Amino acid sequence: MPSNLDDGETPSPAKRLRRSPEPTSVLYNRSPSPPTSSSLASSSAAPDPTPISAEDWEAVLSGDMAAAPLSHSQDSCFLRWIMDADAQVDAFDPFLPPPPPCQDPAAVEIFLQQPQAPPLLASDDFLEPRAVVDELLEAAHRADSGDSTGAREILTRLNHRLPSPPLGIGQPPLLRAAAHLRDSLLRLLVTPPGHGSSVSSSLLDVALKLAAHKALADASPTVQFAGFTSTQLLLDALGGARRVHVIDLDIGFGARWPPLMQELALQWRRASAAAQLPPPRIKVTALVSPDSAHPLELHLTHESLARFAADLGVSFEFNAVVFDPSSDPSPPLAVSVAPGEVVAVHLPTIGSGTFSPATLRVVKQLRPAIVVCVDDHGCHRGDLALSHHALNVVRSSAAFLESLDATGAPADAVAKVEQYILSPRVERLLLGDRMMMPLPWQTMFASAGFSPVQLSGAAEAQAECLVRRTPTPGFHVEKRQAALALRWQQSELVTVSAWRC
Repeated sequence: MPSNLDDGETPSPAKRLRRSPEPTSVLYNRSPSPPTSSSLASSSAAPDPTPISAEDWEAVLSGDMAAAPLSHSQDSCFLRWIMDADAQVDAFDPFLPPPPPCQDPAAVEIFLQQPQAPPLLASDDFLEPRAVVDELLEAAHRADSGDSTGAREILTRLNHRLPSPPLGIGQPPLLRAAAHLRDSLLRLLVTPPGHGSSVSSSLLDVALKLAAHKALADASPTVQFAGFTSTQLLLDALGGARRVHVIDLDIGFGARWPPLMQELALQWRRASAAAQLPPPRIKVTALVSPDSAHPLELHLTHESLARFAADLGVSFEFNAVVFDPSSDPSPPLAVSVAPGEVVAVHLPTIGSGTFSPATLRVVKQLRPAIVVCVDDHGCHRGDLALSHHALNVVRSSAAFLESLDATGAPADAVAKVEQYILSPRVERLLLGDRMMMPLPWQTMFASAGFSPVQLSGAAEAQAECLVRRTPTPGFHVEKRQAALALRWQQSELVTVSAWRC
């Protein structure tokens, strides 16, 4: 079944963001990299930073970077932090955990090992990417129609011609994405339905996965876009809440929660200037499946977030709860909402292995004030035929790799991202989520009784400012209905939306 990469659904028209008025969000007046306890102690008596003037903001949005002389300190101005790529802020870094709990020098050396960039293919081994993709789509079509033998024959031929990923940044992004798709299709033919990739099995796996996430955060604006936009949506919905219970179905290393903690701590300090108030209380509950996170990942996440909250002087609690919505239609008993707590949910979409109608029913029972949804896969549907779904996956993966190459990321960093982030993502997209998503994820939200929340002007202006600061041309922000999307050229990389019961 030959196919063409230009086939497929035409995306709905998207509205490019226009210049936004001066933002009023507190996030603009604070750095997203929070200070440590020592810096807080030395500046506790300092007045709150002055909001950015309309003139400064206009100069930034007009592209005249030199005409925006910001007088605020780098530690206290969110916009200044974005504008100054060389700013060094002593801050929480979830990607720099303490050394492993082992003092053996040999074990520490293993912990710090990094995968090296793979060798390039020889010139006589060059493969035409589109031809390879056509063969993969034919294999997917045969697998979907029950001809597993024919699918294996095609994949076996490709297995001899196409090396295992990562192939290296010298190869076309489409060919590298095809290698990941081939491996996932091979696993699909031998893996029972509903069984995706397993948890990292060793200390070294966790260390390399953490290094890959750090490399992606350093190289691509996708991480900051998702994190800052999500934080702003939460601040808009939570208002002045002082007891916040965040339920996260994709905790990772917890990197998205320090900015929220910092903003709540800032609100508390400002309010305490008029009347003495107890510190805010932040509870983070990570809902994890048994095979989704290594215990060491959860330990590092808990320890880092707790240490950072202590530096801020806010009350913090962390819980990790095993969650399987397919076996229990009710929230886990360990997830309890105390009186006066405002609940916010972070829910990833397709590719996370957790998004399903059953998950949405459980989330609705928690009566959250807001559900922030992050789609960082560029694939909005899991209800398509396998060949069409595979085409969407290889398209989004190729766009992701192309954008990463364009940033000039080092070859070894790209290799880590491919091996420990992209490869598991492609595998989950093919092996797990198609079984869990009978409809497009936006339709599933609406069917479960959720309605989209209109994004604030501050969220839009913040996203646009972040992309303007990105030195690599080609990234841009689009608003589609009630969502913000970060795109590379014409391909969507990340979409952030908010929903309410």
